[in-house]
Amino acid sequence: MPVLPPRIRLLLGIAGSLLIVVGSLGVGWLGPGSILRDWLFFSLLRNSRFAASVCAIFVVVGALLLLLAWISLGLSLLATARSAKRDPDAAARRSSTALSQVVTSALAWGLPLILTLPMFSRDMFAYVGQGRLMAAGLNPYTTGMADIPGWYEIGVDPTWADSQTPYGPVFVWLEKVAMMATHAMPTEVTIFLFRLMAVAGLAMLAYYAWRIAKHRGLNEAGVLWIVAASPLVLMNFVIAGHNDSLMLGFIVGGVYYALKDRPILGTIFVTIAIGVKPIALVALPIIGLIWAGQAAGWGAVIRRWLAVTGISVGILALMGWGIGVGFGWIGALSTPTAISSWYAPANILGISIGGLFNVVGLDGGLTQTIVKLALLGVGASFTTYLMVKRRQADPLWLLVGAFAGIVLLSPVIHPWYGLWMITFIAIAGVQRRWQIRTVVYATVFFMLIGLSEPLDLIPRIQIDTMIPVSVIGLAIIGATTILIAAEYASRRRFTASGLVLAAAPLSRVEPS
Repeated sequence: MPVLPPRIRLLLGIAGSLLIVVGSLGVGWLGPGSILRDWLFFSLLRNSRFAASVCAIFVVVGALLLLLAWISLGLSLLATARSAKRDPDAAARRSSTALSQVVTSALAWGLPLILTLPMFSRDMFAYVGQGRLMAAGLNPYTTGMADIPGWYEIGVDPTWADSQTPYGPVFVWLEKVAMMATHAMPTEVTIFLFRLMAVAGLAMLAYYAWRIAKHRGLNEAGVLWIVAASPLVLMNFVIAGHNDSLMLGFIVGGVYYALKDRPILGTIFVTIAIGVKPIALVALPIIGLIWAGQAAGWGAVIRRWLAVTGISVGILALMGWGIGVGFGWIGALSTPTAISSWYAPANILGISIGGLFNVVGLDGGLTQTIVKLALLGVGASFTTYLMVKRRQADPLWLLVGAFAGIVLLSPVIHPWYGLWMITFIAIAGVQRRWQIRTVVYATVFFMLIGLSEPLDLIPRIQIDTMIPVSVIGLAIIGATTILIAAEYASRRRFTASGLVLAAAPLSRVEPS
């Protein structure tokens, strides 16, 4: 796969985005009560097996075009980084050009996707339902979605019917505000508002990632290539509208301010991130370590940890009191673990061991639960080990390790969870070929998961095997072909030019 000219690469990505927009009209999610279902256009498009199949293919081909354009952009950044190292005088100019190309690509590829119907997740519909709960004066930490009239008509996944919200007080307040602002309008308007929130979170994430890259001497274009332009980012933070973009934006912003010797502001940012999704708690000790300094003794570290904890708890208490939900979100921390991902290592191991116990007449279900809880404990222990025993290491790599320990050993790993680790790897600094491969292959893996899961593979196979099998097969074959071509191009291009790819950093440029 050659490094495509900038204009061709840009147009390929735009074409991919437009295909996804068009395809979403036929396979994007609409609630049972959506007014769009009464429109003749949508009725004809979505009730035709042929039209639905074509739309599904459009979505997959569009995603593959975005992947092709994104990887080609990454290869061009590698070439730019190596050329800058060989010609230091031109480094600044080439770096500026590369940064401009990445920013332009992210905007051009992402903006059309704001117009898609929701895909890859139905969480935005849950945001609407939880907003209705709040607007009705109910507590989403104690009340399930099924307690509001017409909840199913919204389009909420039935899994949420009796589940507590796993989000923090900041986001449930935003849900209430969005619902009250659009209460007289169709659900699609509220959905669009939540998507704009997610896009705002992505913009904040990109901005602070760029600032950290400047501060740490990383390749700014390379960092933004990972956190803002990848198809996985666009799928989850624009099309699916996940609030994880807000969480990550505030975490990365908090880390930036801590690195710039403004730890209190950094603590406030991370606290807001906790108020969006409580898993952000994992980042709070990192702020304390940055505040204390890598050479600090235990006394200073403990004082800083107490300080950030006190500030955070105080703010969260004030938020909870202000919106009338207190610390109810603590009890809802287990909500995401109530389901399992078939590809999560903890789930695979739990099912395997539970199956063996069933064979010998023991309680396999209980065993499976114990295995999952044990692995969660291992992940928490690993995170604690990093904070205690490895506290003098690079705090950003500690952030990567902490989230990796929690996520990889959890029974549920959604594609947007993968973006947590990928984002933190980017701001920590990608300097070796295996790190670049980790980012690329993880991106492709979670892309394929995202493309396959919304097609309801198992139920549809029971009644119509052609649509899911054909579409998912196309996605796998296309992504594999692109990866093979990228590997061949990278080896040929850089080796033939006398450049050793293993030493070609994507996220660091040697100072001139």
